Amino acid sequence: MIARRALPALLGATILGHAAAPVRAQGFPERPVRVIVPFPPGGLTDIMARLLAQKFQEQTGQVMVVEHRPGAGSNLGGDIVAKAAPDGYTLLLGTSSLTISPALYPNLSYSPTKDLIPIALLASTPNVLAVSSSLPVRNVRELIDYARANPGKLNYASSGNGASNHLAMELFKSMTKLDIVHIPYKGG
Repeated sequence: MIARRALPALLGATILGHAAAPVRAQGFPERPVRVIVPFPPGGLTDIMARLLAQKFQEQTGQVMVVEHRPGAGSNLGGDIVAKAAPDGYTLLLGTSSLTISPALYPNLSYSPTKDLIPIALLASTPNVLAVSSSLPVRNVRELIDYARANPGKLNYASSGNGASNHLAMELFKSMTKLDIVHIPYKGG
C-alpha cells in the first residue's frame, strides 16, 4: 500500500499533449482532435477518454477521436504523441506511468518531461487492495500472516509491469517481506 501523501506523486493521472504553440487561439479546433490512450479498451483510461471526447464534442462541435495504442508500459502511445506535429491536435491521456517510465525504461525514445506538456489533471485514482472472499483473511494483518505462512503460493494481478498498482504492491511486499507472485495483465 502507498501512503496517501505519496499518491499525488505516483497517481497524477494527467492529460498530456504536445505543445500547441503554432495553433491560433481562434478557430481551434478546426478538425478532429486525436486522443491517444496508451492502454487497451475497456479500462479506466479508456472510459475517461470517451467521457472527455463526448464533452469535447458537446462544447466545441468538433469530434475527438479516441485511439488506443497500448504497449510497452504506455510508452508506445507516449512516443506517438511526442513525435506528432506540435499543433494541439494529438493529445495523450497519460497516467502515472509517465512519471514511472523514465526510471524503468532507460532507453525511452522520448522524454515525458521534455517532449510532452501537461495541460490538465483529469482524475486521481487510488489503488485498492482486495482479496478473494474464498481466501481465509478479513483484513491486512491476516493477509500478511497468511502470506508469510504460504510463501510463493499467493498471486496478485496488476494492469502491467510498472503500473502504479504493480509498484504499490511491490512496495507492500517489500515493507512486509512477503513472497507473493506478480501476474501482469495487458491493461486494467
